[in-house]
Amino acid sequence: MLASTLPVLLPQAAVEDITEISALKARLQQLSGIMGVLAEMHQTLALHKNLQLTLEHFLQNLLTITGSETGFVGEITTSYQYLPKLILHAAAPAAYLQEMKRRYFKDQEPGLQFLNMDTLTKAVIQTAAPVINNNPEPDETSVSYPDLSISLTSYLGIPIIYNHKILGVIGLGNKPGGYCTSIIDTLQPLIQSYALLLFANNQERDRNRAEKANQQTRADLDALIGTLDDIVMEMNEYKIFTKVWCNNDCLLFHPKEQIVGRSMTEVLGPLAPVFDNLTDILLRTGETQEYEYRDIRQEINNWYGMKMSLLKNHNGPNKRILIMIKNITSRKRDEIALRQTKAELERNLHLLNISQQMGAIGGWEFNTATSEIFWTKQIFELREVPADYPVTLQSAASFYHPDDRPVFEEARRQLLENQKPYCLELRHISAKGTPTWVKTMGIPVFTNGQVTHFRGIIMDITNQKVTELELLKAKESAEKAAQARSEFLSVMSHEIRTPLNAIIGIAGILEDNHLPENTEVIQSLQFSSKHLLGLINDILDFNKIEAGKIELEHIPIHLPDLIHSIASNYQPLAKAKGIKLYTAVDHDLPQNILGDPVRLGQILNNLINNAIKFTQKGSVCIEVHQEDCHGNRTHIGFAVRDTGIGIPPEIQDKVFETFVQAEAATTRRHGGTGLGLAITKKLVEIQRGHIHVESTPGKGSTFHFTLGFDIPVLHKKQHTPKQYPAGFLDNMNLLVVEDNVINVRIIEMQLKKSGARITTATNGKQALERLKEQHFDGIILDLHMPEMNGYEAIPHIKMIQPDAFIIVLTADIMPDVREKLAILHVTDLLPKPYAAADLFKALAKYYE
Repeated sequence: MLASTLPVLLPQAAVEDITEISALKARLQQLSGIMGVLAEMHQTLALHKNLQLTLEHFLQNLLTITGSETGFVGEITTSYQYLPKLILHAAAPAAYLQEMKRRYFKDQEPGLQFLNMDTLTKAVIQTAAPVINNNPEPDETSVSYPDLSISLTSYLGIPIIYNHKILGVIGLGNKPGGYCTSIIDTLQPLIQSYALLLFANNQERDRNRAEKANQQTRADLDALIGTLDDIVMEMNEYKIFTKVWCNNDCLLFHPKEQIVGRSMTEVLGPLAPVFDNLTDILLRTGETQEYEYRDIRQEINNWYGMKMSLLKNHNGPNKRILIMIKNITSRKRDEIALRQTKAELERNLHLLNISQQMGAIGGWEFNTATSEIFWTKQIFELREVPADYPVTLQSAASFYHPDDRPVFEEARRQLLENQKPYCLELRHISAKGTPTWVKTMGIPVFTNGQVTHFRGIIMDITNQKVTELELLKAKESAEKAAQARSEFLSVMSHEIRTPLNAIIGIAGILEDNHLPENTEVIQSLQFSSKHLLGLINDILDFNKIEAGKIELEHIPIHLPDLIHSIASNYQPLAKAKGIKLYTAVDHDLPQNILGDPVRLGQILNNLINNAIKFTQKGSVCIEVHQEDCHGNRTHIGFAVRDTGIGIPPEIQDKVFETFVQAEAATTRRHGGTGLGLAITKKLVEIQRGHIHVESTPGKGSTFHFTLGFDIPVLHKKQHTPKQYPAGFLDNMNLLVVEDNVINVRIIEMQLKKSGARITTATNGKQALERLKEQHFDGIILDLHMPEMNGYEAIPHIKMIQPDAFIIVLTADIMPDVREKLAILHVTDLLPKPYAAADLFKALAKYYE
């Protein structure tokens, strides 16, 4: 038992053999790994066609074979300063690779940098020899990243050389125990494969670059030749066409494919003998030949100019002939026109002299060679001087008004020194003191590229200028009047709508919480406020229509519902007056049409309100019927018939004019602005309709109008107004900026049950202070306020709290209000007075 536990002692030779066998096995295993790497590299490249992926696998295998912790493979290129630069294709470990890709791989410069590896790699590039350093010093200038820094304990740099030229570098680092030179020999198959791969990749890249450059050169050449003349041809010395370029194929006698490879006789037909003779002269003398000819096709009346010359041929002794053909039809026509012009020149000069006399136009000329000035007789007459008046540059300037003279002298100096033409309208005073307005012009005249004369005209424009000044003055007055009217309407709208908003708001709140005995009072309050609002809207609508600011909608309308809804609104008023209000709707009427329900309702409301207003007994009837229907288009007739006081015949043509009513006392008895029918007529007309009235005094009136509508293919279902439950704005933080205390109180009462938290400010400055103190979901903002108005406050609000929404409340509903707000990127606008439901709807969309 004791003997069996003793170790077996082997001879020294046997131990050495075993060590050698182990080393050989390790060597074989390493070589097998290298062969596997080579096979994988070629397989990856063939399968994926991706050099980057192939080299990343290649590097990982190198690290495995050599037992290295970190490394890279890279390609050497030349920087813009003609210095060598290393572009990395792959690097390890993976964390470094991902970080460096994120930071550098867009331009791959400066590339990956490890501690000291950058300096050691430069030595490999500079010496083109391997570098082994098993105890590197830290490099203070290297870039390192604390999260991913790697201390370099050993380094192996191998140059990649092919055909005695260094193409790249393999860098390996941190092998336990360091590197030895024998590893370089072991890695030679991989190094040579990488070198061959880089060389092949460079060759392919250079070939592709050269091919693209060659294709671009050919394309540029074709484009250049194609722009030189209308037709460019190349022909060999045997008079066979070899190439054809043409801007317009219609100019060719035959299609391009029927010209190349064919002889001059086959292509040119009757012109062939002439071209043949010119070609012989060119080949014999080398001198360029030119010829002009007409198109051989009878139906085409074109002229061409041909130029034939020899091309220098660097590829052989054969001669190449270039033929350039240009369409000179316009020039030929110009020559004919020139001859006709010359024939008429004398007559035109005579007519010109007559025209100058009739148009009060005179001409002048300054000769640069002799410094002589010539005036036509019309200028002498304009300046009221005798024909022997001494004409000089100074005397010519003296006739202009002293205030305008410097302008004229500067323009004339620019003309004489810089050949800059001028055209001026100036005040002119004759030698006898007659004031006029003149237009004076001057231009340079060139002969053979040199200025030989300066010429111009002086025209009496007194009547035109006086009219122009009067029109300008009238335009300024009209603009001021329009601005004043707009400002007045804006102020009036604001001053009336602001308290009216409070009245309607309070009436709405009282309607929700009132005693039965107050119902009649509240209804009277609502009717009066709505009546006042209607009067204001009439004036503002009329102003918008006059300014062309009305925009029509094109949305689905359920016409029977609209008619019955309008009639229902007026039933209480009709009942109060003891008259009947009923409707007569055609059963064949389309249920849905496309139009503007607001404007259609406005037309009917005006007519029905008028009918009830002027009817003391009897009835008012709303009639609607279809006149015709073709495809998706229908024309519908409307009539509002009453048994009221009627309209006298002499007034019927005028009732649609502004501020016109049947009697002077009508306004006092029935109220109104006199704008209702004027607005109604304009609303009908902008929808391409027509309205007229039939009336008999004492028996009643009927207003007829017809409008055209499109019929929608698909009908949208009618939706009932959305109901907003208590607390639907729970915890929404709102800032209300309003200087009117009553309006603030109304908003608070309207939103009392909504769950929103309200903070108030009386002007823009106070609002900005509130915004700096706390966060708000939205701002309800009035436009007209003291100290800082809404327009001024909005940019500051967007800077302080850009995420807060803005809803503008304004009593100013002039058309330019929305335009100003659009510039400030604010689209939510509620015109005062508004219904509480409108405010709820505007706020609800920001809560959902």
